Amino acid sequence: MTDKEKEVEKVFIGGLHEKLVEDKIIEESELDLNFSKEIRKYGGKDVMTCLQCGNCTGVCPISLKIAYKTRIIMKYCQFGLKKYTLDTRWVCATCYRCYEHCPADLNPAEVMIALRHIAIREGIIPPFIKTAATNLVKYGQSVKPDPEIDKIRIELGLKPIHTHDADYQTVIREIQVLVHASKYDKLIGIQEEVKV
Repeated sequence: MTDKEKEVEKVFIGGLHEKLVEDKIIEESELDLNFSKEIRKYGGKDVMTCLQCGNCTGVCPISLKIAYKTRIIMKYCQFGLKKYTLDTRWVCATCYRCYEHCPADLNPAEVMIALRHIAIREGIIPPFIKTAATNLVKYGQSVKPDPEIDKIRIELGLKPIHTHDADYQTVIREIQVLVHASKYDKLIGIQEEVKV
């Protein structure tokens, strides 16, 4: 196995300690010097202001569950390591705890949202995004209606949801018009689902 084929392996020791088992070599050709500008273009703040204090990672509710911690993603953005960041941003819960604790007023959650915008425009779209969008334009919600829900609604004294009712169809039609007018359908590849 060559050095390029080897991946970084991190061993979680506990608490705040990680042991890097192997380094990964990053070539200069992998750097995108305009990446921080692109992040600002899509709503993120200037990642170059990140102080690398680690507060964002410390308060992140999912930081122990992901390979790249928020602080590391911010550093990768600073370096211009675009390809390493575009697969990591979907795990952000956008709870904004990182922003509340950021001494540089960076707002890493907004950077993650900007990374999502960039990824989608580059065709990196997780399947669950297409599924949720397809359900939205078909059913008016991100999850396909389940007959069990109607049973629960009746038990709670609520009317069942009738997707074939005229009022319901009007709402779905409005959603489809908005999705089409915003070009969201083309952006994520669900044009065939939107009836305009």
